[in-house]
Amino acid sequence: MESAPSAHGPGGATSGQDPGPQERRQLQLEFSEITGSTLDQARFYLLKNGWRLQDAINDYFEPCEEEETGASPGDQAAAPASTLETSQDVCIISEQDPHTATGSEQATRTGDSQSVPVTTGLNLLTWNIDGLDQRNITERTKAVCNTINSLYPDVVFLQEVIPQTFAYIEAKCDRYKSIASGTEQYFTAMLLRKSSITFVSQHIQPFPTTQMMRNLLVVQARFGRVPLCLMTTHLESTKDHAAERKRQLKQVLQEVEKQDQTNTVIVGGDLNLRDAEVVAVGGLPAATVDFWEAVGSPWRYKFTWDVTKNDNLDWDLPFRPKCRFDRVYVRSSRPDQLAPENITFVGTDRLEGCGRFPSDHWGLLCKFVKPSVRQNQGQVKQRNVSDSKTGSSTKRARTS
Repeated sequence: MESAPSAHGPGGATSGQDPGPQERRQLQLEFSEITGSTLDQARFYLLKNGWRLQDAINDYFEPCEEEETGASPGDQAAAPASTLETSQDVCIISEQDPHTATGSEQATRTGDSQSVPVTTGLNLLTWNIDGLDQRNITERTKAVCNTINSLYPDVVFLQEVIPQTFAYIEAKCDRYKSIASGTEQYFTAMLLRKSSITFVSQHIQPFPTTQMMRNLLVVQARFGRVPLCLMTTHLESTKDHAAERKRQLKQVLQEVEKQDQTNTVIVGGDLNLRDAEVVAVGGLPAATVDFWEAVGSPWRYKFTWDVTKNDNLDWDLPFRPKCRFDRVYVRSSRPDQLAPENITFVGTDRLEGCGRFPSDHWGLLCKFVKPSVRQNQGQVKQRNVSDSKTGSSTKRARTS
């Protein structure tokens, strides 16, 4: 998220000055009201950002780069930050998640009767991890697990998983409930974070005419009190199989339309789609958006399969393609419970051992927020603009 000027000078407190006790208290109250966090969490993020309210809010809602100190957010404010960088240029997060809200909204741990608060937004990672490439498979799968455990998203969609890698991921990512759509050759899988997602049910919908063992994995779940229908798939590959891919896409979108309107429906995976194919099947259903388009179609996060930058494939042809194969579609609920906020790539750093990337695809990390949070952020920005204009007018009046 881009930073906006704050109501308290440029981004919060007056530039170069620490706010007084009364102003600090007011900033903590505003931060807590907007984010749903505790006052200790508010103090931590405000201190970290020099008491600049909007910078602190932006920092709070960013999906990555957590600090591991082994202390609570309130204690972290006075402790030196300590980060552990991984090969994926992310940081290990502790079991205590600073983004965890402490309000009344609770989520039951998957497979556990213990309850913990849920976050104000949902993070989802989708990634084709290229298990069909046996070269450096151990090192690459370790990097995938490291990324998942570091970013700690609520939901993970994986494609091109093989039995060997699924067993490894299930063991190493033990804070997740692991669900596979198959047991032989290669398949898709879904990971649900036990501390924030409640598993309800699952089923696998076959694609009757697939020649590549493709299917649709459908999971019903809850994020706190928010009902979810989660779907991941790997649609038929290559240009030659466009007709079959469009049949599969139609089937997926029909399944989306069947879902109860109280559910937020999220479909993601390596869809192998070209934009013209989406148009050819009649476009997306009502109230359904392409996540990447919904957050402004950021060019830098468009091409998830990019042979010009990712050389994991042995590509001898002079033309090097790049495509937006990996996509996430969202059908909003009534009332709307989760809205697209931002998107970024993962897996873009080479591994130290083999010198290759974890996969020939970049992963997509998608951040959702509750519409009430976005509305509060909009109100803060409007207030900041208004205060900024008022401040400029006052300054001109004093100097005239």
